[in-house]
Amino acid sequence: MRMFSVLLISILVIGVFPQAFAQQNNGRISGTITDGTHAVLHGARVEVKPTGQFAVTDSLGEFTIPSVPPGHHTITVSYVGFATFSAEVDVAAGATAKVDPVLAVGSQSQEITVRPERQEGEEAAINIERTSDNIVQVLPSKVITSLPNTNIADAVGRLPSVTLERDEGEGKYVQIRGTEPRLSNVTINGVNVPSPEGNVRNIKLDVVPSNLVDRIEVNKTLSANQDGDAIGGSVNLVTKTPGNALAYSFGGQSGYTPIQGGRPLGGFDATAGKRFGAKKQLGFLLGGTYDYNGRAIDDLEPTQAALAAGDPNNATGRNIAFVSSQDLRSYSYYRTRYGFNGGIDYNIGENSNVYLKGLYADFHDFGETWVYTPNYGNAIKSVNGSQITFFNCTEANAPANCSPGFMQYRHYIRRPEQQIFSILTGARHDFSSTLITYEIAGSRSHNIGGQDFPTTKFNNGPSVDLAQDLSNPRRPNFNVLDGTNIFDPTQYLLSSTVLPHYGSTQLNFQGAASLLQRYHAGSHYATLEFGAKVRNSNKTQREDDHFLTPTGNFPLSQVLGTYTNKGYYDKTYPFGPNSDYVKIHDLIVNNPFAFTDDPSQDAIISNQASYEANERVYAGYAMNTINFGKLRLQTGLRIEATDATYTANQVNLNGGTFVSSTPVNGSSGYVDFLPSVQVQYPLGLNTNIRVAYGRGISRPNFGDIVPTKIIDPNTSPKSLQLGNPALQPTRANNYDLLVEHYFTPLGILQAGFFYKQLSNPIYPTVIILPPGDPNAGFQQQQSINGPNAHIAGFETAWEQRLSHLPGFLSGFGVAANYSYTTSQVTFPAGFSGGRIDHPSLQRQAPNTWNLGMTYDKQRFSMRFGVSHNDANLFAYGFVHSPANPQNDKDPILGIKGPLGDQYLYAHTQFDVQGSYRIYRNLRVVAYGLNLSNEVFGFYTGSPIFPNQREYYHPTVSVGLRWNSSRGE
Repeated sequence: MRMFSVLLISILVIGVFPQAFAQQNNGRISGTITDGTHAVLHGARVEVKPTGQFAVTDSLGEFTIPSVPPGHHTITVSYVGFATFSAEVDVAAGATAKVDPVLAVGSQSQEITVRPERQEGEEAAINIERTSDNIVQVLPSKVITSLPNTNIADAVGRLPSVTLERDEGEGKYVQIRGTEPRLSNVTINGVNVPSPEGNVRNIKLDVVPSNLVDRIEVNKTLSANQDGDAIGGSVNLVTKTPGNALAYSFGGQSGYTPIQGGRPLGGFDATAGKRFGAKKQLGFLLGGTYDYNGRAIDDLEPTQAALAAGDPNNATGRNIAFVSSQDLRSYSYYRTRYGFNGGIDYNIGENSNVYLKGLYADFHDFGETWVYTPNYGNAIKSVNGSQITFFNCTEANAPANCSPGFMQYRHYIRRPEQQIFSILTGARHDFSSTLITYEIAGSRSHNIGGQDFPTTKFNNGPSVDLAQDLSNPRRPNFNVLDGTNIFDPTQYLLSSTVLPHYGSTQLNFQGAASLLQRYHAGSHYATLEFGAKVRNSNKTQREDDHFLTPTGNFPLSQVLGTYTNKGYYDKTYPFGPNSDYVKIHDLIVNNPFAFTDDPSQDAIISNQASYEANERVYAGYAMNTINFGKLRLQTGLRIEATDATYTANQVNLNGGTFVSSTPVNGSSGYVDFLPSVQVQYPLGLNTNIRVAYGRGISRPNFGDIVPTKIIDPNTSPKSLQLGNPALQPTRANNYDLLVEHYFTPLGILQAGFFYKQLSNPIYPTVIILPPGDPNAGFQQQQSINGPNAHIAGFETAWEQRLSHLPGFLSGFGVAANYSYTTSQVTFPAGFSGGRIDHPSLQRQAPNTWNLGMTYDKQRFSMRFGVSHNDANLFAYGFVHSPANPQNDKDPILGIKGPLGDQYLYAHTQFDVQGSYRIYRNLRVVAYGLNLSNEVFGFYTGSPIFPNQREYYHPTVSVGLRWNSSRGE
């Protein structure tokens, strides 16, 4: 890397700077582009004829075209939604010609139609997509806030080929083009964002409030000047910037969810920014947001099981699918999410700017959960239709190892605080034909509390004979056969309490510099760009848990509280009395000698979870972009070298008891060459074709590569858990073809294909170690690289304002997209007991679509959205049996049965939001979220074998918003 850096600097000094001085007698053209109401237009394309040079306006509507030969020229400005602008301009040597075009709307009918804020956002998004070298989808803030998108993930999930992994009724992880979350990258202003979670790279986008950014850019192809770790795509959050005039906005809302007696929500936000000085040299902006969500959840989590016809515990003579236990979970949350964004910049001169910008987001996902768990017996006596009866183990003909049914109860509280922070400072200097940029940045994330919750268990619940009713397999019910009151709090005895202490932190620092040289190759205008970047990431995870066991009897009745959920799961299931965790805490504190700590279990759990990892990435790139008439060609090569070191703990046990823990070190390193080619060619005045190839990588999760080694001979079977520092990143060749057409006055239609050829996909493996191994007979769990996989897809999007329709119909608009993906995996040898089939990639949903209808007329604006994701594979779980290959297709024992792979349920959600301008720029805003009361959950094999199904009920909200920017 040192040699590469020296070579790069030499090329810059010897090959670029002389050209810069040779063109110093050229002039430049600059200006600001606005519409008839003086609103700036971001993403307008300004072209100089006959040279072919062009520029794209920035967020302030400003552009500069340097190195223009002296003489008479014509500039043209194009912006979807507006008529093309042309003007004559004379350029003198060494001087700047100022042109400030004012664009007119695209048609007379549009002039007399209300132009709402959302339409301004749609115009900006379409024009940024049109002028980008990458295939990119853009969501501006005014479109994000036109639907009830609580967080960034919810907003991104409305784009083509994007699915979400949801959690607690909101989007959490972004899955782009059928790839798992690890295969996509997240940046803030181009700065890599660390994950607040300890074991994964996935960024929890539910941490970031949706109204904290200016726009979201989802790059589906990458140029060489972008980080290569984005096989699925790259999500870039762009923070807001100040305009020339004072602009401010503020709003607030309050709402209600009719579940568990009703849960409130509410919040507010404000932003203000302006440029100061005679020449507007200084810009400053600050914004903030806060929301409270009283989330409630009714959750059912069955444990699916199966018994073969010949099993001693199966007296029916046939293969039987049943539920061995199920959690009845009632959640009551009080979630708060807040954040700030800000920026300050200063124009040193006409062509130089320094800046500082940042974003801070904090998410407190606090709440409590009460869980009743009926456990059925392990021996099936009979099946009558959908009714399954289990043996009373006192019966004479009961199997020898018969176990009776019993009840359990637990109560846990959650206090995870998740934070993301990013700050960036840098400068940009434009010296005629040469552009120099340099930046340094820091970003930090932490997760205090994580998924490690204070939990008290009452496992000593009543024994009971239970039968189950599977007439509705998605809501398996239980019947008490012996008259036991299974919700008698005096029959539940406290069995254990865990007092956890968890923290995960990642700190990133990076520095980058680039130099772009503008030049002419004959009559062809071109740019040559070089750059380098270094990023260092340090990740730590610490856990210090304490497990307490009571020495006396403490019944549930001693710590009862007032919380009830009489309507649990639409009254399908009864839900008993519930504890108060304050009383549980007081019980432990006031009886210190009635509880014993288990230092062995404390050490086992805590030591194996604690580690530290440090990763450094060195990158350099060269990229050339040139126009050959109508064709635009970009080629580039990026080189990334990764060096990582890790320290974890090896935990050794004897009979389940902690023996020792010693630090174990590991390291890995690799170099990647990432070429890219992107081509654009206009097929007509408003129709383009794009072709792209790029090579990308996605590095392993930290939790998979740290060298942990946990040996436990007391489990059944004996277990060995290994980290794998030798894991290689997943690599992919990515191919894209896209055709796009722009409508007049405003709209876009896109359709394209993509194909991703993956090598070194990462799989979690489970194997039994063979004879001769030092741990022969142990079940070894470890993530490894597999041979290969691929994913292919088609995506299309249509967005158009139907202003050409007559009368009230002219207020309608449409924003719709659809994608289809398919994939295939080849398993490594020995994976899951020799599995030989070729399922899909994890998280690949075949059909994904969004349908949005808009209406804007006079004072009224409305948007209705439907979002759908097909079911998709969440985790591989099926074990192929070489001895009984016919079982693979068995409806009970096979891959589609309750022992198969785990899937996320399909998800279809309806949302609506509308606003009415009551005075000037003051609006009343109302929305309905999740009107379809859509379920979230998992199933195994087939949808009739659920592992989790939770409901949230619809949410309604109303509020006010004032925006100082031009509204009508």
